[in-house]
Amino acid sequence: MSTTQCLGADDPNASGPNAKNPNAGGPAVAASIVICTHRRPGLLDACLESLIGQRVGGSPGIAHEILVIDNSVLAEGRPVVERRQAAFALRGVPLRYVLEERPGVSFARNRGVAEAAGELIVFIDDDERACEGWLERMLEPFHRLGDAVDIVAGEVEPDFGALSRPDWLADDMLHFFSCRWGWDSESRFLREKEWFGEGNCAFRKRLMDGRAFPTGLGRKGDGLLTNEGVVFNEIRAAGAATYYVPSAAVFHFIHPDRLSRRWMMRRMFYQGVSNRLTQRQYGLPEQRWDFNVNLAKLADLDVESLEGEGLRAVIRLYYQLGYASISGME
Repeated sequence: MSTTQCLGADDPNASGPNAKNPNAGGPAVAASIVICTHRRPGLLDACLESLIGQRVGGSPGIAHEILVIDNSVLAEGRPVVERRQAAFALRGVPLRYVLEERPGVSFARNRGVAEAAGELIVFIDDDERACEGWLERMLEPFHRLGDAVDIVAGEVEPDFGALSRPDWLADDMLHFFSCRWGWDSESRFLREKEWFGEGNCAFRKRLMDGRAFPTGLGRKGDGLLTNEGVVFNEIRAAGAATYYVPSAAVFHFIHPDRLSRRWMMRRMFYQGVSNRLTQRQYGLPEQRWDFNVNLAKLADLDVESLEGEGLRAVIRLYYQLGYASISGME
């Protein structure tokens, strides 16, 4: 079986060459919205619903396309895309489906970059919903500031669905859920140490020439490895300027099974693993900690009763354990 399959907006048998010119005869495609998805058809449908009324803005005669990169061999995203294609076509927006069978979000992101027809690529995750005017706000700095801007980063707000936000989940812990960067209330250029999430950003496609999202990092299936966005650190280190637009917000659905302290410990353990792997892969300085842990006592700890500084201390410990767990790896 082929590792990749494409479904175009008009031709169910469309594939790579056709997909490169998805709006033939119509306005030039200025931006490609890329949604990487894995076995979450309901959330993908909600994400697409939030994109129906989005516009590019800027000069007349330019358009955008949407690419759904399905990273599941079961192709659960295909019927979702097929149901939505006609509605987008009525608005002049090609909606394309691409099956990427190689497991891992980095493979999916790389495929999205390769398939994109636009000079600007906009990432939104399948468990996010765009706010009204999101796309226009994401692209406005490129139109207004021109080549002074290479990357635009938006804000991410948590969406707890039908559940209430837990009392123990403090504002400074929302970063663990890839939410609420909070760099400023006004748009501005990001400073060197200010980061952003690859789930809500836009960038010039040419920045990826000769680069790729590292396939040894990032989520694979239900795993919690991360840091595929380290490629943006490399791009920024080479001089790319990043502009932050807090009003270009998405709402990130927080899955109910993640609203526990125990899940957060697992999340931070794998953040430690991911950071150590990233440092080794990119030749970055590694950290050193001296600590002794009684693993039996740690296993008996009732983490679900922790709050405040006690919770933060155990979170840091789990991060350090994850980081140290691969100290012997080559």
